[in-house]
Amino acid sequence: MRVSRPLFLALAVAACARDSAPPPRVADSTGSSGSPVVSVTPVTRVHGMNESVSWQLSPDRSAILVVADPAGAEGDPFPNGFFFGSETRGYQVQMDSVWDVAPSPDWKWIGFGRAWDTHKGESGEINLVGDVARRTRIDSATIVASSFPSSGMVNSRAMAQAGVIHVPEDPRAAGAADSAAPRLFPIARGWRVRWTTGGALLALGNSPARATDSEGSETWTSLDPKTGAFHGTLPTSSKLAENRFIAGPFLEPAPMTERSATALPVDMQKAPPITIQRGEKKFTVQSERGVITIVEPGTAGASPRVVGAGVALAATAGGRYIVALSPAVQKGDGRFPIEAVVYTVAW
Repeated sequence: MRVSRPLFLALAVAACARDSAPPPRVADSTGSSGSPVVSVTPVTRVHGMNESVSWQLSPDRSAILVVADPAGAEGDPFPNGFFFGSETRGYQVQMDSVWDVAPSPDWKWIGFGRAWDTHKGESGEINLVGDVARRTRIDSATIVASSFPSSGMVNSRAMAQAGVIHVPEDPRAAGAADSAAPRLFPIARGWRVRWTTGGALLALGNSPARATDSEGSETWTSLDPKTGAFHGTLPTSSKLAENRFIAGPFLEPAPMTERSATALPVDMQKAPPITIQRGEKKFTVQSERGVITIVEPGTAGASPRVVGAGVALAATAGGRYIVALSPAVQKGDGRFPIEAVVYTVAW
């Protein structure tokens, strides 16, 4: 995924092979009165040799989409993970194994390209086409024709599959869970995804010409997310909406002798404050001494509301979703000592 408006923080962290992080967990806010109930969700549960983190907020800052974009050795393609949360709709979702993701212009839909391995091994000897065909409802010939090299060093191949999520108006309404579940289409496209400016169509980019994680798409097809109608080209009158992500931390391998959080060339003890508002009151998300808190300005002596460990990077308008760098729960050789997470704050 390519990111605009670069604002990188270089983080030297330990390289990590594909692995799984723990499921969402409750943050430890013991010892502070008035602390909110906080759950923690890793942005991705699968890590590569390095990883960039980016996000974008809806125009009213009520919703946020966060992406962790790993890359393999030599910049090879590696599936991303994302987190989406909406304050006004009370809905959140995390998903791994996608090539790209984009919100619709009205933030009512999320389009993504699901990542599948079709051949693995040094010479591509592990053939997964049959399994992928059963799971995607795409015929084997189309899968083979649509696959692309996913490594510059070995003969592995992969494929993209178009998918969408319809953000529910009310997650508690009858049938909302079914309509909000990720919907995959039997369409082998989606290395890059965009929306048309009117939001009626999801544009699906062609497969990469090179085995490079940052490779773009040159041609586009279109999908109607409501009907599933697929067209081999975009309407001539259509224009693609910009996918305006803000580039944040870039995590890259540290030397073997520096595999510890103390070797990070970035201040994990503090970060600039972020202003949020609940009703008529304004608060500040503060990151001091490696702890994220919510403070109400002008209330001397009041105990801060503890969110969790780490430093805050961004937050939605009301502070329900706070993007942060946090010490990783699972540590050790070959693991990232920190990870990008989203704190979901109920208070």
